[in-house]
Amino acid sequence: MCSKASMFGHRCDGARRRRAFGLAAVVGSLVLALATPALADSVVTKTGETYTGTIIEENAKEVVLKSISGKKVIPRNIIEKIEKSGAKPTLKPGDKPQTDDEPPPPKIEPVKVDPGKAADALKQARSALVAGDWVKAGGWLEGLLALDQKTFKHDDRVRATGALITCYLQIKDAVGAAKAIARRAQLAQDLNDKRRLLGAAEALRTLRSVEVGGKTLSRFEEVLEAAMPWKAGHCLELAKQQAKNAKRLNERAQLDKAADQALKALREANIYQPGYSGEHEQEVIAVLIDNLLQGGRAAIAHCEKVRPQLTQTRNLLSKPAASRWNAIARVYLSKRAIAEQALKSLKSFTIKYKASDLYAQHEADITQLLAELDDYQYYPKGTPFGYGWYGGYSTQRMKIQLRRFSGA
Repeated sequence: MCSKASMFGHRCDGARRRRAFGLAAVVGSLVLALATPALADSVVTKTGETYTGTIIEENAKEVVLKSISGKKVIPRNIIEKIEKSGAKPTLKPGDKPQTDDEPPPPKIEPVKVDPGKAADALKQARSALVAGDWVKAGGWLEGLLALDQKTFKHDDRVRATGALITCYLQIKDAVGAAKAIARRAQLAQDLNDKRRLLGAAEALRTLRSVEVGGKTLSRFEEVLEAAMPWKAGHCLELAKQQAKNAKRLNERAQLDKAADQALKALREANIYQPGYSGEHEQEVIAVLIDNLLQGGRAAIAHCEKVRPQLTQTRNLLSKPAASRWNAIARVYLSKRAIAEQALKSLKSFTIKYKASDLYAQHEADITQLLAELDDYQYYPKGTPFGYGWYGGYSTQRMKIQLRRFSGA
């Protein structure tokens, strides 16, 4: 006979040994969460982020911090300082549940709890958790969380939300789990913990599945472990999108501003994955460089299309005709100059943002684009100007310029 661990004690049921083992792991993780002490330690990174919680493991490569939003693994090489205070719990090795695959039970419905009988309701919730009746346990927990703060206090709410999240995960209700995680976020006193929890809720809402990163989640801590990489990746994609959509990059100040804004969006990922932004900054800069290169190619395509029009209508004697010609030429010359200015700023830009390797990768393309843009300053060879063919009488290339005449 074997004993099944519960939140109240032990009971035996030899006929359900395998199920007891799985439930013991899940409920055991809830017990570990209930035993977590108040936030005590803090880790400050070199980029200015502060992570608050309890250090549960540290070695030469990393520090593991646990808080209301789960575990954070922080690389040593990004840490500025560590401030410790209070006792640390021992990290339980192999703390992963082994759950049976079961069909999803009916939807969790809140149970109305009489404020005077909150203790009895809590006992009912605990019994249901031990029995693996996730729907019943979730209903009682929802009812308890609906009570006011005086009746059901903060620490009890923290424990209850953790158990409720597990209930929703066990019945594979991603939306319900996301709502429960968002409620837990409102209980977090540390801003970064709050944002991590909201990030986990966002992952479940967006994916509408309890499978994240190829893993089916069955308890609260697994959500944080799986959702934080997802959320960090989401920050990276947002930063790349900002870099891709940035405009007026020919102005160096605007280019630097676009880079700073995109990198700021990327640095938010450090909240979810410590050190993440430093590993991916070059990807964001690469998107900005590609933005500029695409702008150069678009300008060349425009010039290739429009220059024949400017060549064919070069002899303009009337003011209306000259004005129409100038309207076309003005856009042509502007697009060409803007693209050239942007491409010429790339070398110093990549030096400033420590991306010289990226410039080297694209240097041949940049040189080619600049050569083509330079050519589009001029009329093509062989253009006639009323005194014969251009190529036949002069070695000087003729620049395309706006028409100017008296009264214009």
